[in-house]
Amino acid sequence: MRRALAAGLLTLLLGSGSSAEPVRSEGVGVAPLPGAPGASPRALALEAALSDAVERVAAGLAGDATNPAAEAALREALGPNPGRFALSYRSVSEIERARAEASGREIAVTIEAQVDRTRVGDALRRAGLLAAQAAPPPADTARRIVVEPLPGWPELTALRRRLVELGAGRVQLERVEPERAVLGIESERSAASLVSAVVASPPPGVAVRPGGDRDGAPRIRLDSVAPAPSDAPPPIDTPAAKR
Repeated sequence: MRRALAAGLLTLLLGSGSSAEPVRSEGVGVAPLPGAPGASPRALALEAALSDAVERVAAGLAGDATNPAAEAALREALGPNPGRFALSYRSVSEIERARAEASGREIAVTIEAQVDRTRVGDALRRAGLLAAQAAPPPADTARRIVVEPLPGWPELTALRRRLVELGAGRVQLERVEPERAVLGIESERSAASLVSAVVASPPPGVAVRPGGDRDGAPRIRLDSVAPAPSDAPPPIDTPAAKR
């Protein structure tokens, strides 16, 4: 199983022409332990993780439809081996844990894959599932910023204020999901240039780290940081303090 998966990925990498449009997507796959005779649980979990990464890209292109019928239609359009749309991947984590809904244990593999959005879009188009608005804008004119993982509200508010200060014009909270927030930008500046600016000059008390892109939009991570000592207010000089 592992050899077949590796061979499939190598064939895909060699066969991907200059028309490939790689986008970064995370995938998670699980497989029961110890697994069936002759099958590698890790290889099965990896294959499921690649499929998950590809299906996330497909869901974005199809308009983020999440009902069971739409998900089944996407899986049918992608075929029995969605992992073939992945150009490459890197392992993020691999853990063994108790199964949540059954007895026994399982292996869970998390990967970050580069998925060929062009070929995924072609498959969805042939199935009539490609959303009319799915074609992403060029990277230099993108008008969205993805904040992932979902930050705290103070950090998100500080980021929006800082983006406006950097020339973003108007910054709207387009949507909030369990794992991320998406900001809509109305500006002459591209989202990519704004991300570069806010990484170089973040809001006070917030660290901004670039994280590649998600479905054509630049992705960043926010972390709360302690203010520098020079930013701390001076002690209050009172008679009580002098006693």
